[in-house]
Amino acid sequence: MRANAVQGFTGTRCYDRQATTAGAEPNCTGQTLTWNLDMALNTESIAEYHERGWLLARNAVPADALELARVALQRWTDQTIAKWVGQGLLPDALVAESFERRLVVAWNRAGKPRYVRSPRRDIVCREIFEFLAHPVLVDIAQDLLGTPEVSVNGIFNARPKLPDQLWTNTPWHQDAQYYRDAANIHILSMWMPLVRVTEHNSCLQVAERMQNGMLFDNFEDETGFIGLTREDRATLRGISVEMDPGDVLCFPQKTPHRALPNMSDAVRWSVDIRFEATEGASDIGKRQGFVARSPAHPSSVPSYEQWITQWEHIPPGTY
Repeated sequence: MRANAVQGFTGTRCYDRQATTAGAEPNCTGQTLTWNLDMALNTESIAEYHERGWLLARNAVPADALELARVALQRWTDQTIAKWVGQGLLPDALVAESFERRLVVAWNRAGKPRYVRSPRRDIVCREIFEFLAHPVLVDIAQDLLGTPEVSVNGIFNARPKLPDQLWTNTPWHQDAQYYRDAANIHILSMWMPLVRVTEHNSCLQVAERMQNGMLFDNFEDETGFIGLTREDRATLRGISVEMDPGDVLCFPQKTPHRALPNMSDAVRWSVDIRFEATEGASDIGKRQGFVARSPAHPSSVPSYEQWITQWEHIPPGTY
């Protein structure tokens, strides 16, 4: 079953991150500091998210936000391929290949070596910070969380999903299975592709109206990911969510979902990030997370330089 899209944006907001970080009043007239956002979710879309346990918003993510993620992932690709060249697995870095094809071509020619399948620490950089804090994404989070006091959860991932890779096939799971102590805290996931995704090249499937139900038992899948047991998976009816760059799929922490296999000849690039209300935010989310918006306490919104110190003890190459 394929999903229907939601066109759910209305209204205008003005947000000035630099002023908020500095504790000043927003500047809603300038062009360099201000985003005028025609992106507030309408009430029908917000209701649909809470009723069905997921929401697909078309054309919600602006190109400048996606470019921030793309720059970070291109840098990670450069570093990954450079390691293979340094190990003698490749004669050159294949810089002429496209973003969609370069990693898979290099991986095949290098003999299909293992790499960090869901990079997090290795993509921490200024671009990722600005992506996580992008006011359009925070605006969506504000509407779905029901509060302007919004924090970025420190669990985020890049997903360079290649064809013919069992170990990057994420099975049916709930995000809360990875943070069971916070299973009842509303943690909003946003999944965004950087390429068009269909059933052929590993779009997501969701199982709707299960967001208020039980937290399933953990089962370590053959891929090494945590997932649902085979018996629990058999009870689910998956809805395929085909998407274009600029679309965002939103769902809470208990909505079951999975990625279909990538049967194309290119990389299925995507990123997934998370938000939660600052009041009552999860401990695991706060470890590498940060306050993204706070009208009540604007000085609590950190700079990139402050955020990066939260990563200094985590070595490169780790998840």
